[in-house]
Amino acid sequence: MENVDTLEYHMKNPDVSVERYIRIKRIELAHEIQSAKKIYLDTKFWILLRDARIGKVADNNIVRLLHVLEDLVAKNLVVCPISNDTFAEIFKQTDTKTLKASAQIIDDLSKGVAILAMKERIDLEVFHFIREKTKGSDSVYSPDELVWTKIAYVLGFVTPISDSLPPDINYAIQKAFIDQMWVVTLTEILDQMGDDAVSRTPKFPDISQKLNEGKFAHIDDHKSFKQLFMAELAGFLEVYEPDFQDLMAHIYKSDTGQSLSADEISSDDSGRMIANLIYHAFRLNRMKSELPSFRISAGIHAAVQWDKGRKYKQNDLHDFHHAAAAVPYCDYFLTEASLRHLVCDKNLKLDTLFRCKTISDITDAIKELSQIAM
Repeated sequence: MENVDTLEYHMKNPDVSVERYIRIKRIELAHEIQSAKKIYLDTKFWILLRDARIGKVADNNIVRLLHVLEDLVAKNLVVCPISNDTFAEIFKQTDTKTLKASAQIIDDLSKGVAILAMKERIDLEVFHFIREKTKGSDSVYSPDELVWTKIAYVLGFVTPISDSLPPDINYAIQKAFIDQMWVVTLTEILDQMGDDAVSRTPKFPDISQKLNEGKFAHIDDHKSFKQLFMAELAGFLEVYEPDFQDLMAHIYKSDTGQSLSADEISSDDSGRMIANLIYHAFRLNRMKSELPSFRISAGIHAAVQWDKGRKYKQNDLHDFHHAAAAVPYCDYFLTEASLRHLVCDKNLKLDTLFRCKTISDITDAIKELSQIAM
């Protein structure tokens, strides 16, 4: 592991807060990869490419796709970021050899770049939405500049805190820790996790049966796709109301320098107000590409429910999360045919709205990506 020792530097430069420092790192990363095309691979494609590299498959097209991607990455023309769902699915593997091979190819093609976890992306998108509407677009960074992070933070941002140390030392340690984690690879994370890597990786429960029961119990409740979409959106917004409230408290403190009291927080209805604002903006068709995580998540669930012959499958939630990460922020999304169908659904047209080329056929992927180097 590369050793990055910046503690002394941060001790001598204490003015930048930890929050601002991680934001600076993300902006710098966004600028580093700005000119590169972002290609998001769902887990199926990562596994296929891994198998091609270790000689486990005989499909020449997969080998060709691997060579195309390796060449484009080597020329700094593309980067293949991963998400927390990629991380979780990759670490389901129990075979040590293939798990290490998966980690290595992700390191090589992602160049250590990851996209913020879903909750962090939603916080970012909502913060941007509120700031842009209240203070103008020049007052806030675009989500495209803040959505990228490094693999060590793919599951979310964490930092060491010691109550026994003075604040200045605490903050310096945290920023030095960020610098060290910024260069850590997935292979090194796997080595650090050791034999417990698979058991220590967060698992997503299978709720497909519960989703199917809910779908078929209410299959005739909605007379139009728009009604169904709004119902799904309302459900997502209700779940995130506490996060909206926390975000508004954060904005208040940022603007005033003061924190809300416990009584003010308990009586605050800002979370519900933000949820209502977002709901009615979508209802009145005033949203374009804003708040993509909500649009895509609610839209794909609505598309599945609108199709009366389609059942939820065990891995659907991972797939839907892949789409929510890829489509708004990447140039290409390589995924299986069923998910491509949902992304391109005539009621959603997500690939067109966000200008992300969604591809499931390997020969089509080779043809499309080969043009990048021309």
